[in-house]
Amino acid sequence: MSSFPRILVTMGEAAGVGPELLVKMAQCEFCAEIVVLANEILLRQTADKLSLPLKLIPINYEVSPIKHQKGQLFFENIELPFAPIVGKLQAENSPAILNMLSRAGELALEKKVDAIVTAPVHKAILNQVDANFLGHTEFLAAQANVGKVVMMLATKKLRMALATTHIPLSKVSQTITQDLIKQIVQIIKQSFTLFGLRRAKIAVCGINPHAGENGLLGLEDQEVTLPAIESLQKAGIDVHGPFPSDSLFTESKREEFDIFLAMYHDQGLPVVKAIGFGQCANITLGLPYIRTSVDHGTALDIAAKRIASPDSLNYAVNYAIQLVQGKLPE
Repeated sequence: MSSFPRILVTMGEAAGVGPELLVKMAQCEFCAEIVVLANEILLRQTADKLSLPLKLIPINYEVSPIKHQKGQLFFENIELPFAPIVGKLQAENSPAILNMLSRAGELALEKKVDAIVTAPVHKAILNQVDANFLGHTEFLAAQANVGKVVMMLATKKLRMALATTHIPLSKVSQTITQDLIKQIVQIIKQSFTLFGLRRAKIAVCGINPHAGENGLLGLEDQEVTLPAIESLQKAGIDVHGPFPSDSLFTESKREEFDIFLAMYHDQGLPVVKAIGFGQCANITLGLPYIRTSVDHGTALDIAAKRIASPDSLNYAVNYAIQLVQGKLPE
């Protein structure tokens, strides 16, 4: 049996920086076999424009994985009905991009790959073709028949899960319930077990400033967050809080806790990106396989300039490799 994991990387939006990132990623070192789902012609054209070497080898999933060689990628071709125009979205290619995502999830569910890493797609253009498409996370969760998943962004020793993601701030407190907190913490615990990681020590942020300050700044933390945490503790889960978020993410706290649970998007993610922008991965917890992603979008505005940095994609790939190996990346 091969000692190298097989990591699948999707191209993302064909008109964005995804193809460029794959070619640049190919030039780097990885202790894994790297397979890409991408359009072969587009990759070759991109490599030529970048003046970078690229050898493409059709993948045979029945053969044991081998260590990545610089300038080389195993690939499965994604046919595009129209030649992409860099920097310009084409809805005509959206069905092919959706098929690419479906194929990635299929390969992960069939355990033909050990993890998938996704380059960015453009939600709005895909939504024109599939009105139900909200993003990678929801798409892959539906395909895997998973009712609830959790977004975690990670950099260095900071791992941040989110109780709510892209909703208005005015709806946060009414969305967060005891049941939601308990469900999310259970997903975190189960994902750490699935990944073969050590038991997770979890810190939960308060909803309000100063975690409500004993009710002075709101009752949600007394009536919702704290009872949920106490119930989880009784079930044997190593979870603590609610803590004031303004003092929770210090270096000593990052050493103490394995993962933090923020109540809303901009409570947690600005901290992650301030500490490690460009060296940050998005991990979906709750899927029956490992999925990581970049921390940025399609960058259509710079796609034709060939200046995109592969740092976030490389970080996401290495994060996936370490999770496959049962390591908690630091």
